[in-house]
Amino acid sequence: MIPDNVKKIPKSIRSNQELIQEALDLGCEKAKVVLTQTISLAHWATLHCQFGCSQYAKLLTCPPCTPDSEEMAEILNEYEKALLINANPDANVQEIVVRLENSFKQKGYYKAFALGAQPCDLCNPCTVSTHCQYPEKARPTLQACGIDVKTTVDKNGWTDLAQHKPCSESHTIGMVLLG
Repeated sequence: MIPDNVKKIPKSIRSNQELIQEALDLGCEKAKVVLTQTISLAHWATLHCQFGCSQYAKLLTCPPCTPDSEEMAEILNEYEKALLINANPDANVQEIVVRLENSFKQKGYYKAFALGAQPCDLCNPCTVSTHCQYPEKARPTLQACGIDVKTTVDKNGWTDLAQHKPCSESHTIGMVLLG
């Protein structure tokens, strides 16, 4: 029995701290549970993919194969929160978010879904015209789904990370959507 003068940490805060700690243990410098309402969507984000990225239409994890910002808005309505991560520059962001997704599913977050930072590099060349050889590992990038990464990290207090260029090799922002 817990004495009356000891305040219990609410279960939601406790579980959020556990999710954050798991991300930190996998090589993240920062992790934060955010409400999906703070995820900023913008139609221009996929324009940057279409007109500026050599991977456009060549990878299953890039547009036009990914949800656009309107579809992503509908998807986000099915989620309450997400784990936003900033991985260590030496860590593999894609691997981290997929590992977190799998772990969170085992913990009861059955709708968990990872969004990465960089275009997929699991196959060379990508088998987009046939079937993905690694569907359990391949995940779309934040930008490919119309997420304005800069505004999203700004809204969530990570203004020091807003200058990261999405989908670049140095991009270390990822996310796992949680039900």
